[in-house]
Order: sequence, then structure tokens, then C-alpha cells
Amino acid sequence: MGLRGRLRERGGMTNPASFHHATCGLCGRRADGIGFSPGGRPPAVWVCNDCGLARARTATRMRDFDAVERRAFALAARRAGQFLDTIGKTDLAVLTTEEYESFLRAFQTHFVEEIRRLVEGEATP
Repeated sequence: MGLRGRLRERGGMTNPASFHHATCGLCGRRADGIGFSPGGRPPAVWVCNDCGLARARTATRMRDFDAVERRAFALAARRAGQFLDTIGKTDLAVLTTEEYESFLRAFQTHFVEEIRRLVEGEATP
């Protein structure tokens, strides 16, 4: 499976900017002309100075979500959806920039919280 397929399968870097030379394939900011191509084959993942080649190498080797992460993702998505319900909007296309950023922050925060909760729950007898 190619790099695009592996990344898409993991749920990462699937937006059109990911392999575009103008935008960082990891953070989405302006790329600085640094490209990484696993195995020397296209397509290259272009990155900014902050992300750099080392991070690009790591990102292209990241493993798939495990069962806990998949469950945390689903729970975080549900909780982020509840945020949308509180503002009375469910269509992402109509969100203001501030609302969209709040939605993403809610998802990311809940994802981390759910992983911690699920892992701690596994550790208890």
C-alpha cells in the first residue's frame, strides 16, 4: 500500500494540502520547501521548518490506531458533536472560524481524555 493509502487508512493527512508543496503535510501551515518521500518514491510530504524531516519520517511510520484509540475517537466524536448541538449547528460548512476552532479543540481535548479514561479503566482490577 502506498503512503497515501497508509495515511488515509489511519485517518491522517488526507486533506488535499497534505502532499501539496505549499502546505505542511503534518500541521497544515505554510511549507518551507522541505520534502520527505518514503523510499525515495513520490509523492513527497512537504513540511514546514517547525515540523521538519525527522517529524515527517516519524509521521509516515506511525502505526494504526489500536482498539482503545478507535474507541476514544468514536467517543470524542460524539462529545464534539454535543458541542455542535449546544450552538445549534450541525453542518460544519456553516460554522464561523471561531466555532470551527472550538469544535476541533473540543474533539482533541475529548480524544485525549477518553484515551486516559479508557486506559485507566483497563488498569483497574
